[in-house]
Amino acid sequence: MAERLPPWAEVKFSFGHILEVLAITFAKAAGHEVTGEQDELVLDGIVGHRDCVIDGYTVDVKSSSSLGFSKFKTLDYSVHDTFGYLDQLDGYVMAAADDPLVRVKDKGYILAIDKTLGHMTLYKHEVTDERRQGLRARIQAYKHIVGASVPPPCECRSIPDGASGNLKLDTKASYSPYKYCCNPGLRTFLYKGGPVYLTRVVRRPDVKEVNRFGKVVYH
Repeated sequence: MAERLPPWAEVKFSFGHILEVLAITFAKAAGHEVTGEQDELVLDGIVGHRDCVIDGYTVDVKSSSSLGFSKFKTLDYSVHDTFGYLDQLDGYVMAAADDPLVRVKDKGYILAIDKTLGHMTLYKHEVTDERRQGLRARIQAYKHIVGASVPPPCECRSIPDGASGNLKLDTKASYSPYKYCCNPGLRTFLYKGGPVYLTRVVRRPDVKEVNRFGKVVYH
């Protein structure tokens, strides 16, 4: 039922892996202590692999567009964490509570690299008790969903697309491989900045429309 990952996305993610290795290599070359690369960690039965530990801190490396990079550099990223990067970092920090490689147990860092311009920055993240409790509660809720015999209710959010009256999936929902299952009438329009997924069309956009398989829709 899920959409297949398109080839260009495979290339994008592969490029991200390359930049991750490059950033960690820079940290080593600069004389930092780098350990624990890709160690398997387990939190409440959920398995993950952290990127590394630098100077005793849990570090997750993220490649980003220039726009996304600016959020790491200048803003409180917890307000803009569309893809759950900080939740992922919380999990790594919490799962490493007894790991001697991790000497700082209440915070971690995202090492962000701008994949367009090459800039790098560190974003410090505090793993508070509130975030710990919230993540454990989410894990239990997701385990319940996975163990259920019926799919959970759709949580895809729609937001206004300008002042036209059209509604589109928000950023997180637009990346879901099940968005067409949750929204059988979903319509996809190819804007210059990328596809926009409309759940309600009051005024048809003046751009190309495609179906879920990428084929042009003619009217």
